[in-house]
Amino acid sequence: MSATAHKVFCSGANGYIGGALLRALAAGGIAAIGGLRTTATLPPGIIPFITGDLSLPGLRLPPVETVIHAAGLGHKRRVSAKVWHRANVSATVNLARAARAAGATRFILISTAYIHGRTHGRPVTDTTSPNPQDAYTESKLQAEHEAAAAFGPGLSIIRPVAVIGPGCPGNIAQLLNLLARGVPLPFAAIENQRSFIHCDDLARIVLAVLGSTTLPESVLAAHPDAISTPALIRALAGGLGVADKLFPCPPQLLALSATLLGRRATWQSLAGNFIANPAAARQLGWKPQESLAESFHQISRYYNTTY
Repeated sequence: MSATAHKVFCSGANGYIGGALLRALAAGGIAAIGGLRTTATLPPGIIPFITGDLSLPGLRLPPVETVIHAAGLGHKRRVSAKVWHRANVSATVNLARAARAAGATRFILISTAYIHGRTHGRPVTDTTSPNPQDAYTESKLQAEHEAAAAFGPGLSIIRPVAVIGPGCPGNIAQLLNLLARGVPLPFAAIENQRSFIHCDDLARIVLAVLGSTTLPESVLAAHPDAISTPALIRALAGGLGVADKLFPCPPQLLALSATLLGRRATWQSLAGNFIANPAAARQLGWKPQESLAESFHQISRYYNTTY
């Protein structure tokens, strides 16, 4: 079945990833329904559908062929395991069951590459063993397992690395704020490589999965190139038109400080190595539209026009 023949339901329609997916679906002429907790404006051509809280029982969907689950909880600190489970496991199971009841034959789950750990000593592939290191990634891995049991054949899991793009949340937003304020950053001595994926490239990977006659079990979503934290900061600063003000500080000292402040996970995401090999995505015919450096310039330009 071709991608244009699909009628797609996408949860998290007004979220960062869900919004990018729906824009790509609309641009591709794919009839789509956007699942929302409450009323919100969606891209032209997307049909809104109020689901309420996905973690509550009784969820029903309209007849649909493919369900993409892009809703979920992330980018939060001090969240209990119970809250992670409700938002990322219970909601996924409910939606998977509702999808099957609505006649869906495909269920695409947006998970995370960090089920393999926040850092990794060698490139992560689609066959790398899971190694979740916090309640968030444990909930995402459990969601993968329980979605498989609830939906059965037809499940495909997309595991993106850190998703970037204009207005992206997380560490990139914090770095932009610091750079815009001219704050010196002690990260010049960090020697690492990390993978990222632009939200529009992630959306194109999902469309490639939709158009595939053979649904892949799992797909890592990552730009083929990685970038160091100092190079990332320089790219952001260049897009902002400001000096990066990077200076060296022993990484061991920074790591200790982050641990004492309860920000060890943030430090690992900032300074650790995590390179993902998007082999399955490339086999689907996907390739990124621009370099990582240009993506970070784009993010900075958006910041300049918005804040």
